[in-house]
Amino acid sequence: MIDLSVPQRQSPLAIVFLGLRILRSLGIAQIVIVVLFIMRAPFNGALSVLPFVIIVAFGGFSALAWWRYTFQVLDDELVVTKGIVRVVRLNVPIERIQSIAIEQQLLHRLTGLVKVAVDTAGSNEAEFSIDAVARPVAEELQRRAVTAVPTPVKIGSALPPPVLAEDRVVFTHDGRRLLAMALTTWPLTGLLVLGPLLAFGGDFFNRLPDVGLGDQPFRWWWVPVGIAGFIVFSIVFNIIRVFLQDWELSLRASATSLRRTSGLLSRTSTASSVDRIQMVTSAQNPLQRRAGLRGIELATVGQRNLSVDGCDDAQFTTVLTLAAVTPIEELLLDRRIHPAAVWLAVRNATVVCALLTGALFWLIGWWSPLALTPIPLVWATTRLHVANFRWGLGQQLASSSHVLSLRTEQAVLHKTNAVTVTQSIFERRRGLGRVQLMTASGAISIGMIPIEEAHAARDTILHAVEIDTRPWI
Repeated sequence: MIDLSVPQRQSPLAIVFLGLRILRSLGIAQIVIVVLFIMRAPFNGALSVLPFVIIVAFGGFSALAWWRYTFQVLDDELVVTKGIVRVVRLNVPIERIQSIAIEQQLLHRLTGLVKVAVDTAGSNEAEFSIDAVARPVAEELQRRAVTAVPTPVKIGSALPPPVLAEDRVVFTHDGRRLLAMALTTWPLTGLLVLGPLLAFGGDFFNRLPDVGLGDQPFRWWWVPVGIAGFIVFSIVFNIIRVFLQDWELSLRASATSLRRTSGLLSRTSTASSVDRIQMVTSAQNPLQRRAGLRGIELATVGQRNLSVDGCDDAQFTTVLTLAAVTPIEELLLDRRIHPAAVWLAVRNATVVCALLTGALFWLIGWWSPLALTPIPLVWATTRLHVANFRWGLGQQLASSSHVLSLRTEQAVLHKTNAVTVTQSIFERRRGLGRVQLMTASGAISIGMIPIEEAHAARDTILHAVEIDTRPWI
């Protein structure tokens, strides 16, 4: 076992990674300007050594930053010391670390090193990162963070070493599962070609050969060919993206923590304690529904949530059980929302479309009523949402909605930070209201319910928070 109580330094190769990070912080435009200046400036005489002086100074700055950067675990705190001109000492209680990720990008894999990103929910980004350390050191730090339990102080004796629970592999997605994941998710990567296509599509279209019968050109036949090519391109690139990002996606679990690892060229391992999971959400589009797959996200207080895509029903239930959350199928979701939500959505859509129609009349004339066509779509989707929306309140506040995609949200009551009941003018006239449960990572909102039911839900949640002695974070 690695003794993290001794100050640790990064690998000497971290000098390179620190230099690259400094370059990225300067910005691409500034770097290009400096490179062009060095390449084109007439360096004669003594000025000819200026580029070498800049390189040596930059390397010396990176080396000094590496030497002054140390970290250690001391008295249940992660202590990081850094700084060149000014020394900065950062003390982070181990039990306050929300998640800790181990990343191994391509350059890290070539050198056998990893990067550690620590998130304590104290900012919108990771609190700090350790650019290049050996994997055993990173894994030891990760285990200490996700299994941290406050140890009582014993006067006159040393603190016992923490007990670190070994994790086990819960499941691993193979290549067939990854292919199913790629084919059942929206291929967003294909949208990357829309920019160049819209910018240069006209010129490219004019250069295409005419294809037709006899003397009649059918250049527009290239339109369906281009659409088919775009769809194939999107699917292929989405498959490549999924295999690169989620290769050998595995979920590991111990008695107190969960850890997700995946990646082909760059591998990332993100771990968090079960106690720090605040909300659980899942999503399942129509293709995933036919394939029997769904994605699940375990939201923590920090910015790095644990998300596992491509789970079948058994794996989905296992993840919820490991996260100490009751599976959604076992919850009693017997409450509904008021049908007045349909009228509200249609009314708002009608007002917006009517104003848009009046504005477009001066531009396109009698074609402007086409702006009213979204109204039936709003009516149909909202009506379907109201018919399929279910929610329930027990030990958890949970909701399930299904229009095109099935989405579920769950939050354990004792992790509530605040609960509010609100009424809009529309709701107040009809005796309706909205209850919102807020956690440290998000909120669940149930609207268009009777105001008495909203007040009762609020009182139930507050009572559960008051009598529950379990930690919320």
